[in-house]
Amino acid sequence: MPYVPLFVRVERAVIVGGGRVAERKARTLVDLGVDVTVVAPEEPEWIRDLPVRFVRRRVERPENLPEADLYVAATDDPDLNARLESALSLVNRVDTPRPKVRFPSVLRSGDAVLAISTGKPRVTRALRMIAAELLGPTLRKAAELPDDVRKWSLERVINELEGLRWEDQ
Repeated sequence: MPYVPLFVRVERAVIVGGGRVAERKARTLVDLGVDVTVVAPEEPEWIRDLPVRFVRRRVERPENLPEADLYVAATDDPDLNARLESALSLVNRVDTPRPKVRFPSVLRSGDAVLAISTGKPRVTRALRMIAAELLGPTLRKAAELPDDVRKWSLERVINELEGLRWEDQ
């Protein structure tokens, strides 16, 4: 089954689990401005560093979870992760190489967002680093363009973005 690249507006996310992967996902979501709730049987130390809600609970069924736009199944229980993934709509399951929802690596400047995903985390991070070096200034400039840019021709937009031409890249 193919992946469809898209951006989804997420106001609330629930992360089930409290380990290193849960922490990384929580930091990513908080950085993006998402209201995050972490549900785990024990309160992880890292949670004090982030503006997230914590619910102390051992999750056994999806019905035990708060309502959210996105769920992250980051437990060490593959059966629970699978149950969450099959019962809930948008679930990033961290213990499988082909989850329903993947977190891309993100390069962001204001409203300009470049997302990269390969299914191979180290390759994805390397590509993000290369993209940041090559496109960082252009992405910052794109974020600063006025709202009426939708009315501009593609050529004008390209000229505004540091005078780049597609043929030159």
